Amino acid sequence: MSRICDVCGRGPVSGGSVSHAHNVSKRVFKPNLRNIKLEIDGVNQNAKICMRCLKSLSRV
Repeated sequence: MSRICDVCGRGPVSGGSVSHAHNVSKRVFKPNLRNIKLEIDGVNQNAKICMRCLKSLSRV
């Protein structure tokens, strides 16, 4: 199962987790994806959309 937004293409990004004692380890920042039904060209389709795209779609 891919963790990529179908609208903007946002996906997982790697980074570093740094503690107060400066112990560094790798971690992954995952996008906040939701499965929703969209009407695309008159056809209902399921899509994985990040919350930033979902908020911008609801404003339109």
